[in-house]
Amino acid sequence: MQRTLVILVLLSALAGCNRGPAPLKESNEPLRQYALRGAVLRLDPQGHIATIKNEKIEGWMESMTMDFPVKDEAEFAKLHAGDTIRATVFVQGLEYWVGNVQPEGNTK
Repeated sequence: MQRTLVILVLLSALAGCNRGPAPLKESNEPLRQYALRGAVLRLDPQGHIATIKNEKIEGWMESMTMDFPVKDEAEFAKLHAGDTIRATVFVQGLEYWVGNVQPEGNTK
């Protein structure tokens, strides 16, 4: 009896481990937009991630360096390490990304 119980517990635990991550649910939260100005430090072309040292983003966050996803291929192509940019940060629920990229010039 005890052996059967142990086997059932182990099988239940293994079944839980085989599940992938829960799919992201579409957010019912409104899409918010914030103006961003910052320096592009580096780019990850595979992940479409830009590491940006941004100035304070009014209404959202203080000045810091962080990774920003860039969903649109054409927007990502506008980014170059060392450039200062203006852009829009789009925020919906826990998801955020950068778009409307406008390069200001080289900061090197």
